[in-house]
Amino acid sequence: MPAPLRDRAERLAALFLLGLALFLPPLLAVMARDVLVGGIPLLVLWLLGGWLGLIVLVALAVEIARRPGERP
Repeated sequence: MPAPLRDRAERLAALFLLGLALFLPPLLAVMARDVLVGGIPLLVLWLLGGWLGLIVLVALAVEIARRPGERP
């Protein structure tokens, strides 16, 4: 496997593990408190913020691996 593809695969695997850790029940139980941030429950912010963060990080990981002259 060429080095750029291996690097991209490693980044995506790391992001998968990060996503898995963010949404594991023990961590979700910590965030499931009766705390409101701007009128929004903390758990909802955690879920939506984590999901958005993962989408952005995956997009960056894929874009970084793409060469400038490469077509999508």
